[in-house]
Amino acid sequence: MTGTRMEFSFNDKRLRADLRSRLTKLENPDPFLKSIGEEFAGAGGVINQRFKAEKGPDGKPWAPLSESQIRRRQKKYGNAPMTILRMRGHLAGSINYQVSGGSLKIGTGKVVEDYAAIHQFGGEAGRGLTAVIPARPYLGFSDADMELIEEEAIGYFMDE
Repeated sequence: MTGTRMEFSFNDKRLRADLRSRLTKLENPDPFLKSIGEEFAGAGGVINQRFKAEKGPDGKPWAPLSESQIRRRQKKYGNAPMTILRMRGHLAGSINYQVSGGSLKIGTGKVVEDYAAIHQFGGEAGRGLTAVIPARPYLGFSDADMELIEEEAIGYFMDE
């Protein structure tokens, strides 16, 4: 997977201790990881909701559009909504996940890899790198996300 991505692994010591016996019994964690991938990268998932709310994983609103960007959009599109990172839907539509060998990767497709990275991390862009793009993170795990994963894991492994 190219572009921007995030990876999930069990780093929480308490969660690992609580689930260690269940994890060792599980030969293939891929179905669990697929359920987490769907929860985050699926059509109605956490990341999709971030795009709609225009907020990062930490709950902070994304930087607003610059005045020059608003003027360009008004000139080109008239009174179209001034959404952030969703003008054409390419970035949000490229969010996907892959599960393989006990690993879950969530990220963007190759088509938007440069676009994805500049918006996730911010930086300079445009001719002569004169435009400063603020970071508008959409990938990552908040404390609430980790609680959701923990609840999913406990529910999933309790059923085993």
